[in-house]
Amino acid sequence: MQQSIDFASRTMAVTLGNVSNTGESDKDVDPSSEDSTIKGELSEAALLASTIALAGYQVAENDVPLAFIDGGAAGINFLESTAEGNYIDLKVSYKMTFPVGLLGKFKFDVDQRARNRKWVGYDKSENQSDGQYVYITEHGEVYHSNYYCTYLNPSVHRIEKAEVSAKRNKSGAIYYKCKRCQGVKEGGFLYITDYGTAYHSDVNCTEIKHDIKKVLYEEVNDKMRPCSKCGAPH
Repeated sequence: MQQSIDFASRTMAVTLGNVSNTGESDKDVDPSSEDSTIKGELSEAALLASTIALAGYQVAENDVPLAFIDGGAAGINFLESTAEGNYIDLKVSYKMTFPVGLLGKFKFDVDQRARNRKWVGYDKSENQSDGQYVYITEHGEVYHSNYYCTYLNPSVHRIEKAEVSAKRNKSGAIYYKCKRCQGVKEGGFLYITDYGTAYHSDVNCTEIKHDIKKVLYEEVNDKMRPCSKCGAPH
């Protein structure tokens, strides 16, 4: 579910954000007191509706287990989402019910959020250089030309510990124990990514949770190698 709303919010922020925004690119504004910088091309209501529609498509595309959500797809609520000002703030809420042995059923509410700034113009720092930009992570050894590279934004899956020996990543490779989070006590679940080669006992392992940074290509091209999937910028 988080992957679905992240993708929808991020994608609409960079594709349609510049035709439905309030304020200038270098500062946040109160949308109630400022006029839109671009008028008449796309309303914020239409942008929000499009974002929610894309999120719904991604929910189906990612095989989100709707059977665990009370009411299925109809039980997913986006009512608190907004696309006002310079941000797309996608909020989803739903209820889940699980049987708890002799105690009956346990009900709880789930709230998730994906908030991304609309692309509303060039950053001032970008105007100081005509160079190309790439994306890196704090502990990574390669740079990426595509922000949406699957190696940069891994899809994380929770699996039973007993399942890991039979699992294969999308390249057909087996999973080995992560060297970074190997000291963490393993519970009943492990975490794997679509293209990774390690399984993790800690979902917050830094090998999974990358800190993505945007840097000039010339700053890293002689220090890091290009990603084997998305390559160097053209």
